[in-house]
Parts: sequence; C-alpha cells; structure tokens
Amino acid sequence: MSSLHHAWLGPYEISSTTCSGLTFARHSHDECVIGVNLIGEEKVWLDRHTFEAGPGSITLYNPGQIQGGGAAQGAPWHFVSLYAGADRLAADLGLAHLEFDRALCFAPALAAQLAQAAKGALSADPLVRGLSEDALVLRLAEVVRLSGVRLPGSASAGSQLVAQAQELLAAQLQQGVALDALGDELGLSKFHVLRTFQKETGLSPRQWAMQLRTRRAQGLLRSGLGAAEVAHDLGFADQSHLNRHFRAAYGITPGRYQSAIRSKTVRLPQPQTDL
Repeated sequence: MSSLHHAWLGPYEISSTTCSGLTFARHSHDECVIGVNLIGEEKVWLDRHTFEAGPGSITLYNPGQIQGGGAAQGAPWHFVSLYAGADRLAADLGLAHLEFDRALCFAPALAAQLAQAAKGALSADPLVRGLSEDALVLRLAEVVRLSGVRLPGSASAGSQLVAQAQELLAAQLQQGVALDALGDELGLSKFHVLRTFQKETGLSPRQWAMQLRTRRAQGLLRSGLGAAEVAHDLGFADQSHLNRHFRAAYGITPGRYQSAIRSKTVRLPQPQTDL
C-alpha cells in the first residue's frame, strides 16, 4: 500500500511518499535531490558506496550522481523529496556554484521543518503555499550550510534594503510581489532578501505585506466599504481569507467590526501582534 503526493512550488518539484517497502534501481537526476526520511530505514547506494539513512536523516545528491536503494519489503517508509536545478538553487541562495560536500546529514529538527515546508506545497490554500515557499527557502539554506557549503554573509545595509522592499510591497499590494521578483528588483538572491527582511522586521516579506493589507482593510471597513470589495481591492484571495487574517489580527470578524463601528456600543478586542 502506498501513496504519492506531487506538486510544484515555484521552481522546486516536491513529492511526499508513504509506502510499505520500496526500492529504486540505480539511476541519476539532472537536478539536485534533497530527501527527508520521516519514518523507516533507507539503505542507500551512492557512487559505489552504501549507507543507512534512518528517521531524521537528510540525504543530498548532486546532479548526475548514480544512486539507488530503498526500504525493505513490508517495512513502513515515509519520505519527502525535493528536486531543484543546481543553478537555480545556487542563485536562490546567492551562490555562484552549488555542490553538496556531504551525502548524509542527521538533523531531526531540521528534517521535520523541511518536510513540513515541502508538504505545504501540496496545500490547496494559495496563502499556505506561499508561506511554505518562504519557509522552504530558509530551511534549504540551513540544509546547504549543513552539507558543508558556505553561504554569503548578510548585507551590512539591512535597514535600507528592507525599506526598499517594503516600498515595493506596498506599491503592489493588490497583485502581490513574489519573492523571486522582489529579489530581482533589489538585485539580490531571494534567500538574502528573505533572511535580511526577517532579521530586521521579524516577518517574511509575504507576512509583512499581509499585515499591511489587514491594516488597510481596517481603514476601508471603517469607511463603510463592504468586506467583499475590501478583499478584492487589497489582493486577498477571497473574502474568507480577509475574514481569517482580520480576525487573527484584531480578534473580531470584518462584519462584527463594521457593526461595532456603526453602533459604537461594542468594545473591540485589543489588536494582536502575532500574525
């Protein structure tokens, strides 16, 4: 019995597999392959060598490397795989070239975080998929660093970079700015932008844009504009997404907020800072 879920998240191809025993003939890939073992013992054959990868292990394969192996027949196995072109992954992380120095890393916490971010790509919710991409970029950087690759340092002018990014995000709030496009506009890798932005603000660019949408929604609702129109004007996926984020931020639905404003008799909850 086995199940396979497959999806694309930006430039990355992702699969999540649950099975009972599965083996792969010796083969290779054009892309970098990062595997996360969550359940089960995998026996790996890689370039004429064998090793074991148990739960919490992250396996790393460079393009063209001959690999094979799998789990014993009948043994439960759950793993997540991510495929990314070496040039694209290098560019995303601000590197001129990328080649893994280690084929196996044992890091249970990081493995779980990477798997969670990758599985977010399978969500039907576009906002969840977007947040998963942000998390995935950060986790991939940790995996690459763990494999022995040195990543470039942070920019010294972090606050200036963040101010430029915030200006771009605010100017295109309705349509949104993808992380790739933000990096291109600023002339930096998306990892560099994401890491610097999060260090300076405590939020990813996507999260910062969402809190700005929610804040502006409050003003539009206060002026009497309907929730459906507010959701459309500010680039929410739909009214239910506006409701969810507004309630998370302010502890009240947009409808109740407008009713409270009109009647001026309902005490509003204090805004929450954790979005």
